[in-house]
Amino acid sequence: MKKLKNITALLFTAALFHGFMHHSFATSPPQEPANDTTAVELSFADERLIELFVSNVRQGNFEWALSIYDEIEYKDVLDLQSAYMRALERTGQHEGILEKYEERLKKWPDHKPFYEGALFHRARHKYTRAENRYQAEMRKYHQNENATTYALLRRELRNLSEDFRQVRDMALELREMNPRDRRYLLLLRNSYQRLNEPEKAEEINRMLDQN
Repeated sequence: MKKLKNITALLFTAALFHGFMHHSFATSPPQEPANDTTAVELSFADERLIELFVSNVRQGNFEWALSIYDEIEYKDVLDLQSAYMRALERTGQHEGILEKYEERLKKWPDHKPFYEGALFHRARHKYTRAENRYQAEMRKYHQNENATTYALLRRELRNLSEDFRQVRDMALELREMNPRDRRYLLLLRNSYQRLNEPEKAEEINRMLDQN
């Protein structure tokens, strides 16, 4: 940690010494064209820090990479933002993450990792809301079980079924993108359970046991 911080300090010292040399840095890598292809002149410090950030994320040093993120002045670079979102995911920093994915997807609509990340967090958000409502309706019914409350429960469950179907469809799309991701399988299994499809849910359970 101390060694890496010293490297950061040296980068800034070098940048000042060289008068903040400028280099052209494209906003997207060749394999993923962005919707804005304008080249941006990055300072020497930003260029080196971005390289350092991306390199450390690739090596699994997620927390350290995040610790230097605010030191980067110009952040509108696809490689940097891809690494940043990966670091947030891997460190469990999910507060506001759907909004972050949506913002980046608007700028880079063809970048598949942003689409996949946004889709997963949409599905997870919708499932969590639907599950919370489901649990609340079941508690209300069990507190006063009679024909009237049962009819009300059935009505609410019919409404919730549409939400769980949407989650199922998103989970199926995610599974096509990455069949081995357990998060997608869990979403799919849970939505099948709420849709009263036990055979399909059990099939997903078997897949989870094999992974």
